[in-house]
Amino acid sequence: MRPWKTWLLAFCLFSMLGQQVVYANAVLAPVENFVVNRAIAGVVANRIAAAEGVAANDALWLAKAANDPVFKATMEGISSQMTAANVVSTVAGGALAIAGAPVWMTIAASLAITAGAAWYFTSNAPTPIPGPASSVNQSMVKVSADGKIEVTPKPADMPMPYVPPKPVQVSVIDPWMTFANSGGLVFRNFMCHASDGDCNAYPVMPPGITISNFVFQAAGRQGQDVVVNNLDDAARFTKLYFQYQEQQAINQMGTPHVDGYPRTLVSFSIEKPTMTGQNPRVMQTVQVTHWSQAGGTWTSSVSTITEPSIWFPNPQLLPQKFDNLNDAYNNMDPSSKGLPMQAQQLADLANAAWRKAASDPNYQGLPYSATNPLTVQDVASWQAAHPGQMPTLGDLLAPATNPSFPGVPISPVVYPGPVPDPGPGPGPQPIPGQSQNVNVMNSPRIDMGPDPNTPAPTLEDTPTADIILKPLTSLFPELRGFQTPGHASQCPKPVFDVFGKSIVMDQHCTLMEQHRQALAAAMLVVWLLVGLFILLSA
Repeated sequence: MRPWKTWLLAFCLFSMLGQQVVYANAVLAPVENFVVNRAIAGVVANRIAAAEGVAANDALWLAKAANDPVFKATMEGISSQMTAANVVSTVAGGALAIAGAPVWMTIAASLAITAGAAWYFTSNAPTPIPGPASSVNQSMVKVSADGKIEVTPKPADMPMPYVPPKPVQVSVIDPWMTFANSGGLVFRNFMCHASDGDCNAYPVMPPGITISNFVFQAAGRQGQDVVVNNLDDAARFTKLYFQYQEQQAINQMGTPHVDGYPRTLVSFSIEKPTMTGQNPRVMQTVQVTHWSQAGGTWTSSVSTITEPSIWFPNPQLLPQKFDNLNDAYNNMDPSSKGLPMQAQQLADLANAAWRKAASDPNYQGLPYSATNPLTVQDVASWQAAHPGQMPTLGDLLAPATNPSFPGVPISPVVYPGPVPDPGPGPGPQPIPGQSQNVNVMNSPRIDMGPDPNTPAPTLEDTPTADIILKPLTSLFPELRGFQTPGHASQCPKPVFDVFGKSIVMDQHCTLMEQHRQALAAAMLVVWLLVGLFILLSA
């Protein structure tokens, strides 16, 4: 082989390998799983069942409802609205797509379900933390009105409950003790010596957990760490810390009117680094009341100051902003994708689609009630009968339909995945992970085997009406010639003797004879009724 051909072949092989590496690193669009589709349909189905007086999650009613025109029209109307939102998103493209495929997050944004000009997915996700508090306010994915994506990593869960220290009565407010006994997290660290009375009252950080597992850490007294996973708890401790500082100033100055008293926290903000190697820092906006004395009279004025906070952020757990969902999807950890969707979000999504469907002039389904919308209780009722099927953040990042078909199926029984071939013969097997179009009925080929040369069946002659009725007309032949026997009777006229005279009682005969026709008609009716009762009681 000539040298130039060898170099050309090597270059081609290197290009192919390099292209494979690029494809391997590219984000892959998730396959639709229809988890959200089924959840929306199930919640709406329970409301339709309630309108018909049926208990929620009634499997028998749900099986019959598949053929009910009102039920079908309701599901088709909601499906059409979801489809319209999906088609618009497909045409528009934009930031809310993964590898060009619209996902459920796209439909939610298209339906204009926002909160404060943004849409929060899995907001207030239940993250166990120790102490009285029950959850950490974590907005895992936030979509702003301008299409920007903000992803907040999920902090680590505590492996054991937090046992707060016993309250100690002190003359000056202790923010650490008060915060710990109200559900906050305060631990003693390695800088706490055995002779230090303050920090030894707090538990040691549990094994496997460090301050790096939390979003914010507060600076303060030596030997103690105050850690939180959200700015709400940070603001709560900061307020206690302000009160502590103010009390200290009053004790030192001996007057309630000290410059800088009191201080009120307004808000927090995260300041990004301006130089390479710097860490972000937390800034706090504080309203400060200044007092001054003139002629024995105290006057006050309020100023707003933005200054560094006592909190230190963990850069790895701070929210990250992305221009598109592709980049955000690549930076999400698996534990975050498993966080459940909030019940209120699922109810809002179903309400928006149902409300839009009912406004269509051609809609024939159950009317949507603006005064009685779907609520968290409706979602909870469905979720109780379908444990483990609540949509997650990962499900919201899945397409709402098969990418090859624009329709969004809304049904409690829609299923994804390939349809297996029932034929016994060899044939192409479904590719794992490749979805099928659930809106098209696949027609498998049926092999009946070799031709058995069986002749076509023959038909008998069509019977006539006489032949069909003959079994009925020939019933009871002995009764066909039956005739009522002749009978002669006369009215009885009793005779009796009284006082030597013979008296004949015949006036009743005369009376009956005068009303013969009326009596005959009445008795005919009587005997007809008697015969009818005999037949019915047989």
